[in-house]
Amino acid sequence: MPKQFFCRTGSKLKIVNRILQNTPPHSVYVEPFVGGGSLYWSKEPAEKAVINDLSKELIEGYTLLKSMKNKQPNDFPIETNVKDIQAFVNKPNPTKEERLLQILYTTCNTFGSSGEGKIYKESTQKKKIDEIEKYVDRMKNTTILKQDYKKVIHKYDSPNTFFFLDPPYENSDSLYKDDTIDYEEMADVLNKIKGKFLLTINDSPNIRKIFKDFVIKPILVKGYGHEGIGIKDRKELFSMNYKL
Repeated sequence: MPKQFFCRTGSKLKIVNRILQNTPPHSVYVEPFVGGGSLYWSKEPAEKAVINDLSKELIEGYTLLKSMKNKQPNDFPIETNVKDIQAFVNKPNPTKEERLLQILYTTCNTFGSSGEGKIYKESTQKKKIDEIEKYVDRMKNTTILKQDYKKVIHKYDSPNTFFFLDPPYENSDSLYKDDTIDYEEMADVLNKIKGKFLLTINDSPNIRKIFKDFVIKPILVKGYGHEGIGIKDRKELFSMNYKL
């Protein structure tokens, strides 16, 4: 499987193997809050996949990525240093290939993968571009949406559907543009579905109370790096409506 293409604050890459270990059999896979899509890119493809996010830039990026059939790595103007990458990101009227690169640099080369502020990483992202055909092939049975998560769940719910939900956590209002989540409403929606779901969320008394009717597994996510978001160990939860 190719590694996730775009980067995003709150990536589940560090715990993706634990998520895979708790993933049930399914033929339809749905991510209502796809972000960087750590699980989507790591798991075996389902017969049908749906990825959804409210980030206009991310959805534009995924749509562009899926459309890059028959494109070769030399079709993309890779930049090699921070100054040139910053200038490239600000280039007006880009081609489709250039726009895909702009979004890739904006999501992966900014501080904390926030997609905001100046470019600070010098990574050329060349390894991803070299595997562009693998990414395009991986997305061939994938539907890309920008809708409210509840609408996506209602539309694609079935006994064969597995929903992986990674919504904004409590007190994360400084990290995302679209971060208002009514967790009680979410629990009510999930309590009525025919399919199976796994939710990753922060561990707090409030969250445990709201999702008390489901299977809850506490997990410890180890910190990494030396500064910024994610350096401290943190307690999170898996919440599910099934047992393996």
